[in-house]
Amino acid sequence: MISGILIFNANAELIISRFYKSDYSRVAAEAFRVKVVASKNYNSPCLLLDRSSFLFIRKNDLVITAVTKHNVNANLVYHFLYQLVDVFEGYFENEFNEEKIRSNFVLVYELFDEVMDHGYPQIVDAALLQQFIHHGKAQKKTKLSALEEARQQREILEKVTGATPWRQPGKYTYAKNEVYLDVIENVNVIINQQNKVLSSYCKGKIAMKSSLSGMPICRFGLNDKVAMQKRREARGSKKRVSAKSGIDLQDVTFHQCVRLNRYDQDKTIMFIPPDGEYDLMTYRINKTNLPFDVSSMVSERGRNRVEYHVKVKARYEPYNVAQDIVINVPVPSNTSNTNVKTTGGKCQYQPTKSCIEWTVPKLAGGQAIILKGDVELTHLIKDKQWSRPPISMQFTIPMWPASGIKVRFLNVQEPKMNYKSIKWVRYITHAGDYQIRI
Repeated sequence: MISGILIFNANAELIISRFYKSDYSRVAAEAFRVKVVASKNYNSPCLLLDRSSFLFIRKNDLVITAVTKHNVNANLVYHFLYQLVDVFEGYFENEFNEEKIRSNFVLVYELFDEVMDHGYPQIVDAALLQQFIHHGKAQKKTKLSALEEARQQREILEKVTGATPWRQPGKYTYAKNEVYLDVIENVNVIINQQNKVLSSYCKGKIAMKSSLSGMPICRFGLNDKVAMQKRREARGSKKRVSAKSGIDLQDVTFHQCVRLNRYDQDKTIMFIPPDGEYDLMTYRINKTNLPFDVSSMVSERGRNRVEYHVKVKARYEPYNVAQDIVINVPVPSNTSNTNVKTTGGKCQYQPTKSCIEWTVPKLAGGQAIILKGDVELTHLIKDKQWSRPPISMQFTIPMWPASGIKVRFLNVQEPKMNYKSIKWVRYITHAGDYQIRI
């Protein structure tokens, strides 16, 4: 599939290369170096030269390039290149640069040989590679018996060729078996001057922390419309799922532990979890419940004064409380003095940002706060029309999902140990790009 890997530095010098097939063209590789790397022409991430495709990414002034003669899946190649960078960062303590590569040529070539076999990606997990490709100072090797050495070799072989390379059988034992699940969402909203929503969506992820013994199998379900409808049809019910009770998941990506064939069948998320912290899935939901109603009146009074009246009301339930609210109210760049008062929180003029920073520690659901006042302007030699940037917000709302997503069930089963596990579920909503035009 992939004929070779090339890594160039900022000066268009080839630092290191590894070719897995002999069908590449050195003339085409030199043409790519001159046309793209040397001229810094990075407009297109893919280039066809002499019937060879060059797909590249950039990281810390390095250009990591994959070359192929075949019609390959471009998404797969780019995913491999980013995973390759993660492997190098795992070995080089999160530092991937030219100096690290030049001082570790032997290690880099070893990793090239393990991550790909005859052009096909194999192992791109840094934690797994570190089990049999060691890096660092030489340590005194303890003498092992033939039985122990055979056992170690068998464990490495199971990790490399097994069905669950992210979890080693028989390794994990806990006195208290727990699973922590966090649903973290970022709300992105744009509202115009007439208080009409122009754009709104949620980008979220489900982060987990597992402390489970053995090889547990987890089943995890959300209030996804498609999944709920399939379960109803399986029970013989013809009733349709309402729009209020279900959500539409878009752009879903999963951790490698999730069984995709089972998800395609009935939308059930089944997996053998890795140990520790990891991101189980990411998603996007186009339908969003707005956490705040923001109404603003900004009036320019002549050349030297601007009046403000901004009201923020929480739309979520009274038992939810937003925290660390920061509202940036824009002011003209020639502001000389501010005179504003609020019914909640504190205000401070930030001349470097050309805004009044309104901070509110907490705001319960249903409550409203108001900012009212004016700012004085200095006269300019030549008057400029104020562009009126939007009001922006930052906030955190625990236990309130803006998209309406809900964890319907989380089952953990370990066939051999048959223990009971403790599950913790938490929802957190943050502000993404939250803007209100004035």
